[in-house]
Amino acid sequence: MPSPTSLPKGAAVFAQSGGPTTVINASMAGAVLEAKKFPKVFTKLLGAKNGILGVLNEELFDFKAEAPADLKNLKLCPAAAAGSCRYKVKTEADYARIVEVFAAHNIRYFFYAGGNDSMDTADKVSKLAKSQGYEMIVMGIPKTIDNDLGFTDHCPGFGSVAKYNATQVMEAGRDTEALYTADTTTVQEVMGRNAGWIAASTGLAHRSEADAPHLIYVPEIPVSAEKLAGDVRGVLKRLGYCFVVVCEGVKNEKGEYLAEIGGSFGADAFGHKQLGGAGEFVANLIEKEVGVKARRNKPGTLQRNGTHWASKTDVSEAFMCGQRAVRHALLGDTGHMVTLVRTSNKPYKCDTGLAKLSDVANGEHFLPRDFLDENGTMITRKFRDYLEPLVKGEVKVPMGKDGLPQYVRLKRKLLAKKCGAWKK
Repeated sequence: MPSPTSLPKGAAVFAQSGGPTTVINASMAGAVLEAKKFPKVFTKLLGAKNGILGVLNEELFDFKAEAPADLKNLKLCPAAAAGSCRYKVKTEADYARIVEVFAAHNIRYFFYAGGNDSMDTADKVSKLAKSQGYEMIVMGIPKTIDNDLGFTDHCPGFGSVAKYNATQVMEAGRDTEALYTADTTTVQEVMGRNAGWIAASTGLAHRSEADAPHLIYVPEIPVSAEKLAGDVRGVLKRLGYCFVVVCEGVKNEKGEYLAEIGGSFGADAFGHKQLGGAGEFVANLIEKEVGVKARRNKPGTLQRNGTHWASKTDVSEAFMCGQRAVRHALLGDTGHMVTLVRTSNKPYKCDTGLAKLSDVANGEHFLPRDFLDENGTMITRKFRDYLEPLVKGEVKVPMGKDGLPQYVRLKRKLLAKKCGAWKK
């Protein structure tokens, strides 16, 4: 490890971006608590309010002003405690503004937790600082429930959303089984724009022929209306009831999003289509073509914030990713994202590695075809072996006297600004 005198001495800023997850705060807790051990290197520990927007708006707060117990309890807190955003840094002026704010507060370390787009932002910030001769270390911390980041075995957040959704499907499936004489089918829509990891993970609940889900549809395998209706008819013939899980990004044989056919919701700042009508489309299709009632379930943002049902493995690994990001920074590493490396499956063991930010930003990890059966509607043993270690273990969420979870809330008291207003 380089000596403290050979490393840049200055403030570190921690930021979160994109859709919150059950464990993104665990990563931030791991990073902040680890950085607190090295005050000679990290002169200040700052948070950016609402991700990169907090840097652009110069809305920074001091973690040292937060209660030590709150920082520790961040490990079990839903959503993104520092605040998140979906802002695409587009112009040279934006990047120049970021470096300006960093220089004004002597920020020499930037830790950014997010997905592909966030890693792209971090990569460009790192390169711009270098081109301007501004000494700074930039490290990415992986975050996405979609599990679609490349160069990592899996992503923090995925194990918990998989555990949550599989449990929901298991329980809702029993409801369908009990009342199939009236509510014959149930369609549950889960998140996932281009990759079907989350939808496929609900297959863990299918331990026997009777167990939901009976059919799973993912973006990687297009499905026609005729095939989907035929699949449902087949399950109804065998069981008398059917539970369908559909990923929000599933497409038909023409490459069209079913969510767009059923009604889309525009696009986000990165140009990604906002999906949310796939389940409704499939339910309507079943009622029209199969002639049975179809209930609609849609957990929405509940699935990515269910801390009460988080995977212990996921929480521990997310915390480790934050820690390792800081340790790599102390080694002088920059321009990289921490990755998770599975070193053994039985028994399960996981370590960390590094991937270049530029590689992660331009990569996408799709669900392998051999993780689904020949029909493309149920998981294989290979996928079970991959997924089961990631959902294991339970966490003990702090409870209040009223019988509900007691989650911390950061004060986020902003520092005085040193730069002029950001010109958008």
